[in-house]
Amino acid sequence: MTFTSRSLPTLFPKSTFALSLSLVLLTACTSELTDQQNSSASNTPVFEVPTLQGAKPWTDLNAEDAADDFHFVIVSDRTCCARPGVFAGAMPKVNLMSPAFVVSVGDLIEGYTENQTQLDREWDQMESFIGTLDAPFFYTPGNHDMNNAVMAETWQNRFGPSYYHFLYKEVLFVVINSELFGMVGQPDTPVPGPWQQSEQMEFVRSVLAQHPDPRWTIVLLHQPLWNSNNINQDWLEVEGLLGERDYTVFAGHFHQYSRVERHNRNFITLATTGGGSDLRGTAFGEFDHVAWVTMRDEGPRIANLLLDGIHDEDVSNPELLGALTNIGSSINIETTVAEGSLFSSTNQLVTIANPTDAPLAISPSIHRKANFEIDGLVPLTIPPGAQVQMSMRLSTTEQVPYHKLGTAAVQWVVTGTVNGRPAQFPVTKPVLPLAKYAIGAATGLTIDGDLSDWGSLTYSSNGQGDILAPLIDPADASFNFDVRSDNDNLYIAVEVTDDDVQDHAELIPRAQDSVRIFVDPRAPEERDQPMGAGAAVLGGDMAAQVATILPTGEATPDELLGFVAETNANIDYRIALTDNGYLAEVAIPLEYIASKAPNGNSWKEARISIGVYDLDGTAHGADVLHWQPYRYGSAALPGSQIFVRK
Repeated sequence: MTFTSRSLPTLFPKSTFALSLSLVLLTACTSELTDQQNSSASNTPVFEVPTLQGAKPWTDLNAEDAADDFHFVIVSDRTCCARPGVFAGAMPKVNLMSPAFVVSVGDLIEGYTENQTQLDREWDQMESFIGTLDAPFFYTPGNHDMNNAVMAETWQNRFGPSYYHFLYKEVLFVVINSELFGMVGQPDTPVPGPWQQSEQMEFVRSVLAQHPDPRWTIVLLHQPLWNSNNINQDWLEVEGLLGERDYTVFAGHFHQYSRVERHNRNFITLATTGGGSDLRGTAFGEFDHVAWVTMRDEGPRIANLLLDGIHDEDVSNPELLGALTNIGSSINIETTVAEGSLFSSTNQLVTIANPTDAPLAISPSIHRKANFEIDGLVPLTIPPGAQVQMSMRLSTTEQVPYHKLGTAAVQWVVTGTVNGRPAQFPVTKPVLPLAKYAIGAATGLTIDGDLSDWGSLTYSSNGQGDILAPLIDPADASFNFDVRSDNDNLYIAVEVTDDDVQDHAELIPRAQDSVRIFVDPRAPEERDQPMGAGAAVLGGDMAAQVATILPTGEATPDELLGFVAETNANIDYRIALTDNGYLAEVAIPLEYIASKAPNGNSWKEARISIGVYDLDGTAHGADVLHWQPYRYGSAALPGSQIFVRK
């Protein structure tokens, strides 16, 4: 066994190099001793067994652990609403497996800030997690780790280079900084800071030329740059430079596992190690895991280690995911918007199609109750290519104002064979009778942090209005709000009850106690367009409406939601603490709202979404309490939260 150290001291931090080199030397000594003890002429250890006649209590003596085999672990994304304890809890489990070393595909901290105090706090926490590992750890930068010059310089000060290589048992590892190819949201702009993309490309050319024939090449980067309709030309050059050598590429970023083949090689996008995820299961590629890689002469053998089991490298793929998503979108609940203000009963038609070539069994049940009854749910079996309908009856024993109805959820458990695989998975849909809500007349309102001139607030959220968001105990946090207008302004008042008000100047607004308000006066086809929060931010949908987040005190600017600053500069607002929480009072000029409407001053209604972020105690992140289903969530409800001008 050999270890090549050409240029290594300048390519990654000395501490990491020392750990890795020590591990290599220790492994070398152990392998040599094992070979001597076995007196074997080959590099494969042999068994010492007694000589037996006849039957033997073993199958064969061909050991699977050749002397140059080794194991390493890959950890994945921890950002975009990191779930407390998942990443930190994975480290002791990794230690139990005793890998030679651990590598990352980036996005270890939330980042997206130039606040040095916040960055140091996040990296200190991450390094405390990694410090519990017994094995060396190799860093790879992601977009949350490095999104501006301050973050890039912080990386350089802590970890040295952002791209580098190392060899272990004649396997070449190449770590690439995908953010130099182009930043998320700005694909044509490399991240600013100490490094240039031209220098990284020269590094790739040089290191591959210096090591033309390793046992295998492992490429690690954050963004799966091959997963794009317009693939970056520099990345295509990297693929060309890899040529006909044996290699495997690992990335992260999308929080969804997928394996594809390019040039007859595996390109693998990992899921999460504690990052934001709907966690719909293995078939969707949404799970928390680490990849356990066994390096053999014939290449890496990959096992995805989940909390509930071990899965091979083909645990999910784009074709299977597309088929499952298609099934989920084939369950449609017809919603109508009522004309009146009081609800007593209605029927909602449910249409379910089977887009597969095998029968599907559908078993519906009430997943979350609300203050109305749901009847008519029955199990169904749908033949291939067929479509069926059922009618749900929604009712109350007495009339209830529409705005006081909570959001219920029905879960449809789908069982069948999808793309040749047995599958069982839930599809959860919100159920809520809809109406449009009148914007009240504003009389004598003053934006002063005192709501006494409002009287009672009409709308209440004392339970979670989004069926997939974490439940929040009303004793922990709840809120009331109202919406009114005059000839000049739209007024919104939010009164929050919170048993633990948090105010952190070093945190971004959505990481602590704050109020989020969206006012969208666009046409229904735009304001009801289904999309996730990430797509809404990067595609400009959030910026196309009136979007504001108001923290309880001073806060660090949120670079990812930088467009919020435009709204906050155009509105008048006050935040004030109360005896049992805090309040937000906002005046939004009608002229400013009109600038977001396609017909200017002619807008008659708007989708107004209110959410309250709640940070408690030593929690790592804030939960969000919604009035009705979050419009950018996985269970959004088109047509909800519509307010009409008189």
